[in-house]
Amino acid sequence: MKRWNLKYPRRFDLGSDEDYLRWRDEKLAAYPRNIGELVVELGDMTAPTPAEKSRIMETVERANMCVYTAGAAELEMASLLALGRQLGVSRTDKSARHAQSDELTDSGILNRAVPFSTRHCNWHTDATYYGSGKPIQALFLLCKRPAVEGGSNKVLDHEVLYIHLRDTCPGALDVLMNRDCFNYRNPATGEIDPHRGGKVFWSNADGHLCHRFSFRKTDMAWSGDADVAAARKALESLISGEPAQVIEGRLESGMGLISNNVLHTRERLVDSDDAAQKRLLFRARFHDRVDPDCPA
Repeated sequence: MKRWNLKYPRRFDLGSDEDYLRWRDEKLAAYPRNIGELVVELGDMTAPTPAEKSRIMETVERANMCVYTAGAAELEMASLLALGRQLGVSRTDKSARHAQSDELTDSGILNRAVPFSTRHCNWHTDATYYGSGKPIQALFLLCKRPAVEGGSNKVLDHEVLYIHLRDTCPGALDVLMNRDCFNYRNPATGEIDPHRGGKVFWSNADGHLCHRFSFRKTDMAWSGDADVAAARKALESLISGEPAQVIEGRLESGMGLISNNVLHTRERLVDSDDAAQKRLLFRARFHDRVDPDCPA
């Protein structure tokens, strides 16, 4: 395993080019080219073998994500949480906004919220409404039932996004890493919460890159500062242009995603009319990250 965090500890320091350039070249050369290169097959997701754990961690090191097969495990939320514990993440979050946020399905109650509907989800990281002081660092998914049609995802490692910005728009990246760029705005009242804002990119205490972003407008209050506005435009243009490293695929029954809350989309889907057969994914969000440097 490459252990880039140990080999190039200053790769996210904008004042250090030496670590950055060496890490960048290695990162892009090792980056998966398609969803098949992200897949790790597990015999039982609740109890992966040491070799399976190693393959997961190697894939996460390359791309901040991994697609897995559940194997013999039950396709239930408990299995997803068990996998998290096996990989050293356990500080779960449950959204205060939706009581059923552990289950992604087309809900009559929650259909105004895009993840719980059949509508297209544009590029986002999960829980951008949390500030950068208490972010969601890992996102796990497990598919029990896919949609009848559609519902595929695109994913992009935020470290790749960082590379593109640093190489083409370093001034914008500096703003996104060092300025408070947006806050959470209550969609119902329009009130802005000053305690749920912060940066777009930042390094956590262990030196890993974190990122939060969404194209949503109803609950995102971006700073009106001219530098932030220009940096936002550069970021959104880059994401909309979909760098070559974007990977697309669909989770089928018994497949799931392990990620350090990477950028992702979901295409519009067609669901079953039978409530018992509707698309159902289990979701777990963690305040920890999957860290190959810290074995579970």
